[in-house]
Amino acid sequence: MKHLFKIFTLALLGFFVISCEKDEEIAVLGEGTTPTLASDKTSVVLLKDNEEDPAVKFEWTNPQFQTQVALKNTIQFAKAGTDFESPGESVVTANDLNITYTVAELNKLSLDAGLTPGVATPIEVRLKSEIGKTVLYSNTVALTVTPYLTAFPSFYIVGDASAVGWNAGSAQLLYKKDNFSTIYTYLENGKYFRFLGQPDWNPINYSMDVAGMKDNYKYFKTWSSNLVASPDENMQFTGTTGMYKIVIDADATQKSINVSASPIAVWNPANLYMVGTVNGWNIGTAIPMTNLGNGKFEHTIALSAGSEFKFVGQLSWGDLDWGNISADGHTGYLGPKGSNGNIKFDGTGGNYKVSVDLKMGTYKIQPL
Repeated sequence: MKHLFKIFTLALLGFFVISCEKDEEIAVLGEGTTPTLASDKTSVVLLKDNEEDPAVKFEWTNPQFQTQVALKNTIQFAKAGTDFESPGESVVTANDLNITYTVAELNKLSLDAGLTPGVATPIEVRLKSEIGKTVLYSNTVALTVTPYLTAFPSFYIVGDASAVGWNAGSAQLLYKKDNFSTIYTYLENGKYFRFLGQPDWNPINYSMDVAGMKDNYKYFKTWSSNLVASPDENMQFTGTTGMYKIVIDADATQKSINVSASPIAVWNPANLYMVGTVNGWNIGTAIPMTNLGNGKFEHTIALSAGSEFKFVGQLSWGDLDWGNISADGHTGYLGPKGSNGNIKFDGTGGNYKVSVDLKMGTYKIQPL
């Protein structure tokens, strides 16, 4: 029993010693003064061409305590009015007392904070100082930032005006090169469509930036005359039913969509042939494909590495001519005569199924 009493007494003394040490630390550290933050700009327009240029400079004072302490300082960037719920953050060296962000650095921080590229958005900036479990915040600095896109969005077409219907899982991705997304595809008069940012209804949808449209769907600033807004979410196609070239310019200053008639109106020919290195480029002996209906064709063939070919709708070098969109290559997208190149097979030799969907504007080369 005496041993138990001694153990209890020692434990109690240890507790008081530790408690006194903690109290002494708190007494020495004190509450600390509030840090301050200042900026040399109130508004910044960021341009990709100037990525290495200085964008904005921040200066700060550290919190002061009764004894010298090691600080962890972080500058936080957030949309105005969000109470820094999802900020972009940058850890800075406390003793430097200033930092200059380049255009590229501020652009990343702005995008991390959820800013929309190409849109002047008010943000709030503050300094967060951490000393152990103690956290102090500076005053808030107001700044308006216009960021730019570092990667252009992808667009998937969906809707009953299109060849895919309203099945989001089958939404057709447009061919993207730089800021342009393009496809030659079918559109039906009087019906509706829009674009998704993924083959799913969420999270991203794109439609016209007009009054009455869902705010998070607003995107296109300009559009061709054969499109009209369908309030709430969609666009209506008012042109004649047929094949069209859809071009989206995703440059932040443009955000445009243009729909124009394809050079080839035919999307469901009776015949489709392959011609190229697979038959010595002899148009008279072009290889017939199997017609599956609704503009779909396929053919199984042995392809050697480096094979090149195109598709034609007649046994002559006529108007019905489809190849890789825009230029030689293997993108999986079709371009009509005058806007295409050879399909350049980039696989190894073997047997392959070549599938074509003229209505959708796509092709596939799949190994067997």
